[in-house]
Amino acid sequence: MTDRRDPAQARLDDLLGAWRREIEEVPVPPLVDPARAVDVVLAARRSRVHAPPDGACTRPRDSGLRDAQKDVF
Repeated sequence: MTDRRDPAQARLDDLLGAWRREIEEVPVPPLVDPARAVDVVLAARRSRVHAPPDGACTRPRDSGLRDAQKDVF
């Protein structure tokens, strides 16, 4: 049985397949500690909202919500 693919496409497929196998052989270490990521996100949520670079008005995230009965985020 002969390979009827375009020789250039066959070579490209072989090259990319070899590259993928080579990359998949090396384990990737975790980039972010999940517990630390959760702590950072929670701390950011609790912090004040700072004015954006374009100067649009902002307010602290929790101001005005104390009187609201139910607010869903």
